[in-house]
Amino acid sequence: MRILLSLLALLLALPAAALDLVPTTLQLPAEGGHGELWLYNPGPGRWQGEVRILAWEQQVDAEKLRPSDQILASPSRLDLPPGTRQRIWLLPRETSPVAVEQAYRVILSPSGPDLPRYSLPLFRGHATPLARPDLHAGIEPGTSQPLLRLRNAGSVHARLHDLAFVAGDGRRTLLLPGLAGYLLAGRERRWALPVHADGYAGGHFQARLQDGRVVDLTAPDPAIAASAPSGL
Repeated sequence: MRILLSLLALLLALPAAALDLVPTTLQLPAEGGHGELWLYNPGPGRWQGEVRILAWEQQVDAEKLRPSDQILASPSRLDLPPGTRQRIWLLPRETSPVAVEQAYRVILSPSGPDLPRYSLPLFRGHATPLARPDLHAGIEPGTSQPLLRLRNAGSVHARLHDLAFVAGDGRRTLLLPGLAGYLLAGRERRWALPVHADGYAGGHFQARLQDGRVVDLTAPDPAIAASAPSGL
């Protein structure tokens, strides 16, 4: 009996492994409908915590999360023993269509200090299925370090991968390999870039989007640049 109790205490003391999450980017329909997030705990420990859904906003140099009741999570409390699965329903309060995609973050917060925390992007889509981001880029003047200022004039977000600069002679330089970040609909962001010999003159930027397309990031239209809001 003493051996069994010792083994049980050892198992309970084991740290929880990372949860398997499917999918890792969540999308809700523009008009009503619900979404699903599946969790799997491979063990060896138990994962306990809560689910919160926060509105996600962007400023030029910052990400901001704030409380929101527009998307409900069910269940909102989690208790996953090793080897178990859990489905979380994502339920929008409003079913009316949205003109511009809404962005949220699904936060899985553990109840214990040694458990991993998760933050997943959640988007409630535009009513037009073929809507795409509309990206404009330029080097911000008057700064000691090159700063790429990127604006998304479209109605859906852009997930940017493999940010690159294509010089006037066609040479391509990979600046930020892998995931560079998200740019939400109607927002602007800045990225610090490595110093370039010609200051990024005479060329253009490229990035790969979430649908696999490699797109040129065009210079902003002067009228758009003049009227663009700074931050929120």
